[in-house]
Amino acid sequence: MSKFAIGEQVENVANDHESGAVVAVFPTVDGSFRYAVDTEGYGALQFFAEEKLTIAVSRRGAT
Repeated sequence: MSKFAIGEQVENVANDHESGAVVAVFPTVDGSFRYAVDTEGYGALQFFAEEKLTIAVSRRGAT
């Protein structure tokens, strides 16, 4: 079972905590998962391995 679901907000922990929404989940032949993420500011999908992502931390009200 995948760690993240379509529609969840995630952050890329490996690269300046880019965030975005999961739009697709793909199982790999070795049993892990890759995620297509619509990252904010890029206008294109980026693909990440599960270990590179975490649930996005809400930054509302931060100054």
